[in-house]
Amino acid sequence: MLRAVGAIRRQVRRMILSEALILSAIGTAFGILAGLYMGYMAVKAFEAMGFPMEYLFPGSGILLAIAVGILFGALAAIVPARQAARLDVVEALRYE
Repeated sequence: MLRAVGAIRRQVRRMILSEALILSAIGTAFGILAGLYMGYMAVKAFEAMGFPMEYLFPGSGILLAIAVGILFGALAAIVPARQAARLDVVEALRYE
């Protein structure tokens, strides 16, 4: 649809990649927060069962998880972005 209203191929590619980066960043953030919370709850459960533990998380692991999450989100969007940019305008309008 964007190609039909005048967007060039590069704009379509960039838009799809930027949307994928935003979604992967949000997914990565929620995943890290959920993992931290579940780890904390697991430590508390072990403490309640009589196994004393210390809750500790490495900052480098979080940074690595952020980098990997965003990288995989970008890699997963490259092929669909290229396909959408190469799609013929008439064929895309017929599909919609």
